[in-house]
Amino acid sequence: MKKYLILLLFSVGIAFSHDLWLEKKDNFYTLFYGHLNPSDNDQKSIEYNPNSVFEIKCFSQDGKEKSIKVERSYPLKIFGKCDSVFIGFSSGYWTKTPYGLKNLPKNQVHMPLESWKSVEYVKRLDTDINKPLTANLEITPLDSIKNVKIGDKITFLVTLNAKPVKDTVVAYDEKPIGTTDDEGKINIRIKRSGIQNISTSLKLKEVSEKADFTIYTSTLNFEVK
Repeated sequence: MKKYLILLLFSVGIAFSHDLWLEKKDNFYTLFYGHLNPSDNDQKSIEYNPNSVFEIKCFSQDGKEKSIKVERSYPLKIFGKCDSVFIGFSSGYWTKTPYGLKNLPKNQVHMPLESWKSVEYVKRLDTDINKPLTANLEITPLDSIKNVKIGDKITFLVTLNAKPVKDTVVAYDEKPIGTTDDEGKINIRIKRSGIQNISTSLKLKEVSEKADFTIYTSTLNFEVK
């Protein structure tokens, strides 16, 4: 993890404005950014820089990493037989100024007001893996996702460094629906079929000349037929 001192740990909802999601077809996965379920005025897929992806992992059901082949162009493709794929993505530093929002660290702009680094993760599950796979901010279903149907309720666990995170906001399809309990858990009722989009976010103080804090966002994808 980065050099920062955690002085503040609390939930935020500002990171729910866009989605990262992974679609699976045959033997490869494709990473998309934008709005998984766009409203009338939203663009579903927004082009991103493939170099924004800084971490790509493929896991078997027992949690062991597997080798993969990556096609690093837009949209990024991952080839391999995975039970779970985990991606880390960063659009870099953002700074508010009197002249608008800049995609730069605060030490490179005039009159910075507030600045942050954006770090996003997305995990896709295609089988039951009921434990965290990384030390990053992560959402894990504690109930089976196999044969889950619309109307079923699933318990999810939010972790950082594999430890539960309490009182953090969790969103379903970009809409905040509640906060985790003291054990880092939250119950969510499945509302639709297709790729599920469960996300959470943390804002951590950063001791740096580049930003005031880092916003971590993590999304879980799995499919409901």
